[in-house]
Amino acid sequence: MLKTLRALSIKTKLILIALSLLVIPWMGNYYVQEMRQFLLRGQQDAQLLAANGIATVLNDRQELFNPDTGVQELLGSKNDLYAHALPSPIQLDGELTDWEPILEQSNYYVGDTPFSCEADDDPDDFSLSNVIGYHEDDIYVLLEVNDDQIVYRDLERLQLDNSDQIRILLQLPDGDLRHYLLVARAPGRMSIYLVDDEWKLPIKGEAIKTFIAEMSETPWGYRIELRIPRNVIGTRSRLGYSAVDVDNIETREVTRTLSTSPRQAEGSTGQVLLNSPELTKILKGLDRPQSRIWILDKEQRVRAVVGGLSANIDQPEESTENQSWLVGLYRKVQHGIDSILKKPADQFIDIPTDVAYRPDKSFARILKGEPLVQARPSLDQKAQIIVAGYPIRSEQNILGAVIVEQSSNAIMERQFSLLRSLTLVTLLVFAFVLFALLTFAWRLTARIRRLYQTTEQSITAEGRVLEDRIPDRSYPRDELGDLGRSITGMLTRLSGYTRYLEGMPDTLAHEMNNPLNVVSSSLEILQTDLPGVVDNKHMQRAQNGVSRLRSILTSLTEAANLEDAMRDEVKQKLDINALVTEIVGGYNLSYPDHPFYVQTEPTALWINGSPDHLAQMFDKIVDNAVQFSSLGNSIIVRITQDDDHANISILNEGPTIPEKLRERLFDPMVSFGKTNAKHSHLGLGLFVVRLISEYHNGSAWAENRNDVEGVIITVSIPLI
Repeated sequence: MLKTLRALSIKTKLILIALSLLVIPWMGNYYVQEMRQFLLRGQQDAQLLAANGIATVLNDRQELFNPDTGVQELLGSKNDLYAHALPSPIQLDGELTDWEPILEQSNYYVGDTPFSCEADDDPDDFSLSNVIGYHEDDIYVLLEVNDDQIVYRDLERLQLDNSDQIRILLQLPDGDLRHYLLVARAPGRMSIYLVDDEWKLPIKGEAIKTFIAEMSETPWGYRIELRIPRNVIGTRSRLGYSAVDVDNIETREVTRTLSTSPRQAEGSTGQVLLNSPELTKILKGLDRPQSRIWILDKEQRVRAVVGGLSANIDQPEESTENQSWLVGLYRKVQHGIDSILKKPADQFIDIPTDVAYRPDKSFARILKGEPLVQARPSLDQKAQIIVAGYPIRSEQNILGAVIVEQSSNAIMERQFSLLRSLTLVTLLVFAFVLFALLTFAWRLTARIRRLYQTTEQSITAEGRVLEDRIPDRSYPRDELGDLGRSITGMLTRLSGYTRYLEGMPDTLAHEMNNPLNVVSSSLEILQTDLPGVVDNKHMQRAQNGVSRLRSILTSLTEAANLEDAMRDEVKQKLDINALVTEIVGGYNLSYPDHPFYVQTEPTALWINGSPDHLAQMFDKIVDNAVQFSSLGNSIIVRITQDDDHANISILNEGPTIPEKLRERLFDPMVSFGKTNAKHSHLGLGLFVVRLISEYHNGSAWAENRNDVEGVIITVSIPLI
C-alpha cells in the first residue's frame, strides 16, 4: 500500500488530499445529528415538564372525570355537535328563558344554495342557528330558523317532503343510518317519523314517541325545541340535522336545505360531544401549534383532547424574474441538495382525535404512577411523534393521565435547513479548495515537467553536456527554484568535466606520440645494428605493442573528432547501391580469408550523405564482422528498401550478442569479447557507426540471426 502511494504522481496526491476535505461534511453531519439528538432530548424534557404542569393543575379535580362530563374532543371537526351542561331541564314551551345559560354558544348557518355559506347570502331569507345542551339523561336541541314563508304539512298528501321540516340523520356505532323527519301541521307539538332514504315516506305509519319536539312561530320564522334521550344517541353514535325550506304552498317543492355541517354532504354526521366548561377553559389555554394534549381516565378512555400535530406550511414561491445566472445556479444546486436530503413531511397521518379509547401499553405504566417519555412513528411512518405522559392524582388515587404529543418536525426542519446550508457551504469551500489545489498542482507539475525537459535536453544519451545552465527566469525563489539552480551548478561542473574528457584523447595522443616515436625509431635502429634480432620473438612482441598503442590512440582521437568533422561536412546525392558495391569490392582484397557477397536492389537508392563517412561506417561494421567470424566464413552485405528508407545489413557467422548488451551495444566503451589478440576492443567502433548513421538522419541496431549462429548489424538511412 505504501509503495503504491509513493508511486502516485504529485497531482494525484494533491487530488487525494483535496478529497480528504470530504471529512468536513462528515464531521458537520455528525455534529448536526448530535445536535438533533440534543434538541430531541430537550423537547422530551420540555414535554414531560408540560405534562407534569397540566397534571398538577388537574390533580384533586375528581369532578372533571365524572362520566357525565367526559368529552371525546374539545375542538372537533365541522360535523361535530357540542352539548353544553344545563343547570336544569328545558321546558318545551317555545320560550328562551331556560336556554339563557348556553345561548351564547349558539352556532349560525346561512346559505342561498344547499349546503353552502357564501358571503353574499341573505340571512333574513333563510338561515339557521342552533345550540345543544344536556341535563342528566336528556339532550336538548334548540333550532331557530329565519324563514320568510312558513309552509305547514298538508295532511292530504301522503309524502312528507312537502312542507318546512327538520331532518335528523342518526348513524349508529355499527354504521347503520336512521332517518328521522320532524314536521308540523301548526305551531305546537311536532310529528316525528322514521322515514326512508329519500325523506319522503314513513317506514312506520305512526309517529315515534322517543323524540319530543315543540314548534313555535317567531317574527322572523319559527323556533323548535327538541328533547332526545341520551341512550338513543349513545357515546359513539353520530348525529346530523338539516333545515328544509318550502316557499310555494301550491307546488310545495323543496327550495333550500341548510345543514349543521356547512359545505358537507347531506349524509355526513358528527358526534354529539358533552362539553365540560371548566375543563374547556383549562385546555384552551394549553393549546399550542403542532402539539396535542390528551386527558385519559384510569380506564384509558379519552376524556378530552386539544390541538393537532400536523401543520401545513406554505412555502413562498421563489421568483425567477430578474434573477442573475449566479443566483440561478445557486437555486439549482439548492434544489439538487433538497432532492438528496430527506425533508420532513409537512402533512402526515396519525391517530384521529375522535377516538374514545387509547389502549397503548405504555399508557398503562403512566396510570400506575410512572411518568413516561418516548418517541413513536406516525401511522404513515412519515413523522416521529414525541409522547410524554404524567399521572393525574387525587390523594393516593390516580384519576387519569395527561398525554402530551408533539411531532419532531420542527426540529427535523431545523436539521434539514442546517444540513442544507452546511452542504452548500461545504460544496463551495470544497470547490474553491479543489480548484486552488488543482491550480497549484498544475503549476507545480508544469514547473517540474519543464525542469525535467530542460535537464533532459541538457545532457545527451551518452552523457555529453549540451547546456551548462538552466534559465533562472523559470525558477523563482522557492524550493523548486533552488533545485533548478542546484542542477544548473551540477551541469556547469559536468560541462567542464565533459570538455576535459573530450580534450583528453587529443592531449593523450599528442603526449604519447613522442615516446612511441622514440620507441619505434629505437626498434628500427636496433634491427639495423643487430640484424640477428629481427626474427626474435621479443622484438616482434615489442613492435606489435607499439602498433596496438598507435591503433588505440587513433581510435580515441577518431571518435572524439568525428562529430566536429561531420559538422563541417557537406552532404551530396549518391546511390547507396553503387557506393556499397564499390566498397565491398575492396574488402575482398583486404580480407582474403572471408568471402563477401553483396545483395542489392535492382534500382538505384538515392540518399543525401557523405561518401567518406559512410565508407568509414562500413569499415567499422565489416571490421567487427571479420573479428567475430571464424576463418572461411562468408560475410553478406544486403541492401533493401523499406518504404522511404534504405536498409544496409551486414551478416556474419559467429558468437551471438548477449541479451543484456543488445540495447547498449552502440554506446561508447561497450564490448562483449574479442577473437583476435592483435586487435584492441575499446567499444568505440559501433559508437562511431551510430554517430555516422544519426548524422545521416538514420539509425543503427543489432540482432542475432535466426538461420545460423551469428549477428546482423543494420543501418537505416532515409531516401531522397
